Amino acid sequence: MAPPPPPTAVDHFVAQSQTPILMSAFGLQVLHYQYIRRTQAAWDVLPASSRAISFLPRTLRAGLGWGVVFVGLLTQITSAKNAIRDYTDPVVTRPLQSRAWGRGTIEETT
Repeated sequence: MAPPPPPTAVDHFVAQSQTPILMSAFGLQVLHYQYIRRTQAAWDVLPASSRAISFLPRTLRAGLGWGVVFVGLLTQITSAKNAIRDYTDPVVTRPLQSRAWGRGTIEETT
């Protein structure tokens, strides 16, 4: 079985910047909600493809959209952290494993 590929720079960035990413997404959600509440729809007639969800209020539709965004962000953060956690460098781990198993008395090692 081949070792997993090393984590990318994007994985490291996402894993290290988890809190700023989620807080900025939450801030954008609050600003978008305020914008929706203060403005009216630009058009009242919806295309036929979106009439199935036209009975939902604009704020609820936007909230569902933001829910999808948050699920995507949390999935990306989780997969980045798992990629970093599960990766072991074969060059570095080989000497560490041999030292851990090769411990014995001083007479045996010299």
